[in-house]
Amino acid sequence: MTSITAQDSSRRRAAPGAAGLLAAALAAGALAGCGAGDGDTTSGKRLTLATQVTADAASVAPFTTALGWTVTLSRAHLSVGPLYYFEGAPLTAGRAAPGRGGARPLLDRLARWAVPEAHAHPGHYQSGEARGQMAEPTSVDLLQGTTALADADAVSGVVRSARFTFGAPPAGPFAAALGGHVVAVEGRAEKGDVARVFRARALAADVVDAATGEPSVEGCAFEETFLDGPGVVTLVVKPSVWLDQVDFEELAASEDGAPVDLEPESQALRGFTRGLKKGTAYALSFAPGSPAQPARPDDSERWEAEQR
Repeated sequence: MTSITAQDSSRRRAAPGAAGLLAAALAAGALAGCGAGDGDTTSGKRLTLATQVTADAASVAPFTTALGWTVTLSRAHLSVGPLYYFEGAPLTAGRAAPGRGGARPLLDRLARWAVPEAHAHPGHYQSGEARGQMAEPTSVDLLQGTTALADADAVSGVVRSARFTFGAPPAGPFAAALGGHVVAVEGRAEKGDVARVFRARALAADVVDAATGEPSVEGCAFEETFLDGPGVVTLVVKPSVWLDQVDFEELAASEDGAPVDLEPESQALRGFTRGLKKGTAYALSFAPGSPAQPARPDDSERWEAEQR
């Protein structure tokens, strides 16, 4: 069976800054698959996948954090960089044997029971074979519904995990509003009779992955599927995970209703940046067929005009 890898046939992590290598691997794998003579006509077939991003419903509505704060967001700007899709299992799941059905063998399921998923160590993640990439960075407001991103180049095969990257420097319609940051969220946090109007922002340097040296999150879950035709990849971002460990009490109260920034080096900001680096904040899935009609990034100017 003809296949592609991020570096070679071993299941090692893709190297930092490997966008060009991954693109070459995708192209080489597709061409090799087209000429394969082993009877497997689906391996290495080149695909173009639509891509879209949205916030999870729990983050759009008011949500309660682990520290007891009820948070209502009013803005959630995110600089989205390239997305990469891989065959390897995500950090939060045991590994299944390759196959179209996604059925996990008994020993694998027993291992998942014996070793809780939440305790998976980052060092255990192996990206495995490259399946695709969406290479065009942009910026979105997650509270404005589903936003279309650029198409992804992919090849057929099993996909289970992904790498999310923050676009640095920010590009696209909300780059100016981000002001050099890769994330900026605003809202109101309430706990008992205490209320805080806040703004939480992070730079690319705050979200660098130690293993890759890039502002990225490794081993995100991609709902297991066998890519074998055109369809839509949906990235669901969960700002509720970003803010789950933020204690807003140390934040000064707003005197005029304007949002107050989480201060540099504060525990609140550290809690926020830790949340940004959690793989559980980014979930991907694939559905066959054509996408609905999501809002495109160039609709942002119209939306901002309506808010004024």
